[in-house]
Parts: sequence; C-alpha cells; structure tokens
Amino acid sequence: MMTGRITSGYGPRWDAQHKGLDIAAPVGSPIRVPLDGVVVDSGPASGFGLWVRVRHDDGTVTLYGHIDRTLVQVGQRVSAGDVIAEVGNRGRSTGPHLHFEVIAPGGGNVNPTPWLDERNIAVT
Repeated sequence: MMTGRITSGYGPRWDAQHKGLDIAAPVGSPIRVPLDGVVVDSGPASGFGLWVRVRHDDGTVTLYGHIDRTLVQVGQRVSAGDVIAEVGNRGRSTGPHLHFEVIAPGGGNVNPTPWLDERNIAVT
C-alpha cells in the first residue's frame, strides 16, 4: 500500500476514538490502493484537507485522508497497486502522514491492521 511508519493505531485516543491508522511518510510519497474498486470521493473534506474514498468490489470502502494531491477522479475504476494520491499534511494534521480507514460493507469502521493482514497487504 505504502512505505511509512505507523504513528497512531485504531482505537481510543486522548480526544476521541481514532477510526484508522496514521502512517507517517514524506510529503509526496505515493499512496497505492490495496484492492480493485471505484473512486467515490476525491477532493476537499472537512478535517482531512483532501481525501480519496474507494468502494471496493466486496462493498468495503477505504478512506485516505490528509493527502497532498489526488490523482483520481470520482467514478474512476482503480486496480490494486494503482497510485491514487500523495501523502500530505493538510487539514487537522500534526505532520505529513496518511490517515487510512476501512469501512465495512454494512457501515461502521473496522480496525485496518487485521483487515490489511488478512489480505497480505503490508505497510512497510
């Protein structure tokens, strides 16, 4: 998916429930989509500055926040490994990183770490 260091995991945090993983990396680092899907959002988003959301073929949605630049359009079909955005430091952010969330097909966030592990997708 991308190369970086996980700086904040899923779960309770000092201010609220953290719904995803924060992965620190330099601004401009490529963000790759882990599975095939269709882009459902790409552009400005409150709190994230810019984001991309992808609905995958199984109905799962993945969210990519605080990005510097989007490289995809709403409605665009993407394949596993495609670069969809670049790491940034936009919105409510404490440094350059990707905020990555996984939303189950029925709604509701799930822990991204086991979701990635089950699919043999690494954050290195």
